[in-house]
Amino acid sequence: MFAVRKIFPCCFGSGLKLEGADRLLALLDRFAPRKTYPADFAARVYKISRDPQGTRLTWLKVTGGCLQVRQSLSYGKEPLEEKVVALRLYSGDKFQTADKVEAGNLCAVAGLSTTYVGQALGAEPEGKAPALEPVMTYRVVLPKGCDPMTVLPKLRQLEEEDPQLHVLWDDHLKQIHVQIMGKVQLEVFRSLAKERFGLDINLEDQRIFYKETIENTVEGVGHYEPLRHYAEVHLLLEPLPRGTGLRFDTVCSTDVLEAPYQSLIMSHMSEKTHLGVLTGAPITDMKITLLVGKAHLKHTEGGDMR
Repeated sequence: MFAVRKIFPCCFGSGLKLEGADRLLALLDRFAPRKTYPADFAARVYKISRDPQGTRLTWLKVTGGCLQVRQSLSYGKEPLEEKVVALRLYSGDKFQTADKVEAGNLCAVAGLSTTYVGQALGAEPEGKAPALEPVMTYRVVLPKGCDPMTVLPKLRQLEEEDPQLHVLWDDHLKQIHVQIMGKVQLEVFRSLAKERFGLDINLEDQRIFYKETIENTVEGVGHYEPLRHYAEVHLLLEPLPRGTGLRFDTVCSTDVLEAPYQSLIMSHMSEKTHLGVLTGAPITDMKITLLVGKAHLKHTEGGDMR
């Protein structure tokens, strides 16, 4: 009945005063369902951080099998294979290293470079996308003499650690913008930039963060033919229900356009933020389908498809 949420035990105490903690743990030990974990390795990332030496740490819960030092992990849409350099078991700021971590346990992993919060590893099923998104955008005002392109990778580190912080680069204006939930997160962001990188930044030009979409289906055609280059791509743009995001597909035959070129087009479509035509806001809730494409046997290069 506990497992199906028909009975809810209540336990009183104070974590601050260390009252009732033993009773709470005893209740969990007695009544919480004991999960059986699968034999295949599976894990979910719940935090990204960096230690005082700057080592990137991926915090995860192992939900199947076990994870070992020097084990290779393949993850991401375009699979990246990396080795687990170290496994750390933390207690506060102190940690012990381990050779392996069994299912059901938490650990911090060194050696993974592009993981993100909420990511599923191994046999773990993909979870739902975050329900909350930042609604305000600010322009980052840097101290005099700071190069935005030097600062941008540093702020990207803070973005990795906080899923509700989005760092954007405006290539047209050569400015850094951030999307933030509210004033508290704004102050945290500023203090972290000061503490971690010595950057005394200000956030100005507050705006509501808009997105654009389309009302009806339309075909878009791109033709590229400077000297010794050639590419042509036809895309079908279709509206999707609100909250769906962007989806990409292809119905182009490999007899018309070779598979490697199609793969390039699909990766180019998903690698950047596409801007709309009304206010220049990012587009969303749209399906983009590759209908047909053309390449030249001699003059087409991979970059032409972009």
